[in-house]
Amino acid sequence: MHRRNASSENLWDPQKVFQCPSDYKYAMVILNRPICLHQDQVLPLWRKARVTITVDGGTDRWMKYIGDQAQGVLSGTTKTYLPTFITGDMDSIAPSLLKKLQLIKANVIYTLDQSETDYTKALIQLKQYMMDHQEKLDGVYILTETSGRFDQIISNINTLYKSFKFLNGIPVIQIACDSLTWLLKPGRHKILVPDILLKNESWCALIPFGDSNNCVTTTGLKWNLDRTCLRFGGLISTSNTYDGTPEVTIDTDVFLVWAMGIESITGVTA
Repeated sequence: MHRRNASSENLWDPQKVFQCPSDYKYAMVILNRPICLHQDQVLPLWRKARVTITVDGGTDRWMKYIGDQAQGVLSGTTKTYLPTFITGDMDSIAPSLLKKLQLIKANVIYTLDQSETDYTKALIQLKQYMMDHQEKLDGVYILTETSGRFDQIISNINTLYKSFKFLNGIPVIQIACDSLTWLLKPGRHKILVPDILLKNESWCALIPFGDSNNCVTTTGLKWNLDRTCLRFGGLISTSNTYDGTPEVTIDTDVFLVWAMGIESITGVTA
């Protein structure tokens, strides 16, 4: 998904989220949201992941999603779809499921700190796992739909900002059936736009959560920015699209959230 080239430009290729190169090492995290993507898109991602995590009630959703495979997981006969670890304060996972997982000695990590969300705590536990197992990752995929409570959506964005620090800049990509969302750090970025998104004039957005003292310049968008200051109460670049060229470039001096519609790739809408 993300590579840094010799010119210090950050290169992003959204198409490779679902066609992940064999040398791209990533973790996959399932949050407590509906899983709307097709199994042929999600299960290969899970199997290729170096670390897999289900977060609290996301564990119930995962077991339901894998269908008949869950019986093998909970009987201990297969580990293919058993998470590397399960984490959270365990207030939303079904007690009966938690008990079954403990009986097969699944790795369950209780994180009771209420000053952080289960999502943030899961990424903190991922950092600890990477240190303990000397695991190096290129990215983290978060499976979470954007439907539901507005406060949880904003909280997820906050986690993107927090995780940049404690994951030392490892990209965290939030994957929904109809969108990808990630954090752009200060600097120059190039995003490769799949042809089907250009053809269908799919939406994209640059959103300035945080520092409003910014300067943003883009190419490849229908409505480009030219050393523009983005801020709430002023201009933000939502409901944008592409100008037909195969890449978008973004120069920013602060962190920005990039989001893009991918319904044409996944064939699913929320």
